[in-house]
Amino acid sequence: MTKEELIELIETGREIEFTYNKKRYSITYSNEDVKDYISFCEFYKEPTDVSSVDELCNVVRDGVTVLEMLESITEKDVTIY
Repeated sequence: MTKEELIELIETGREIEFTYNKKRYSITYSNEDVKDYISFCEFYKEPTDVSSVDELCNVVRDGVTVLEMLESITEKDVTIY
């Protein structure tokens, strides 16, 4: 998945689940204290909330950024809601 594809999915409010290195992750949305957030987390772990796609792309897990994860996976590894 490219950054442009990610931006389009986020702008249209689509939620994303994907598998990377045998771990499941999700990108969802939350609205707290009148501010919208993009939430990224490994399933059943504490989320990281960011306010922009650029911040999301730079979140690091297991030594790689979210963007690097997404760029390295195939369509079969992604579920979009």
